Amino acid sequence: MNPLVALHLALLTLTERNRTGLSARRRQHLDSDPEAGLSTLEITILALGLFLIAGIAVVVLTGATQGRLNQIK
Repeated sequence: MNPLVALHLALLTLTERNRTGLSARRRQHLDSDPEAGLSTLEITILALGLFLIAGIAVVVLTGATQGRLNQIK
């Protein structure tokens, strides 16, 4: 067998073991704690915070652009 093929098969085996191990641990963690994860309220608050940050960024960039355009004129 070509050494590269053997290496490829070994890496595929290792990544598959890692993937199945992680999914098993994730399932076990979720089964042990039914309250795991974010609630709808927490997701809403995070989304509103991101919208607020984006709005502030737009205001700052608009102000900087207008100030620069006024300097050019």
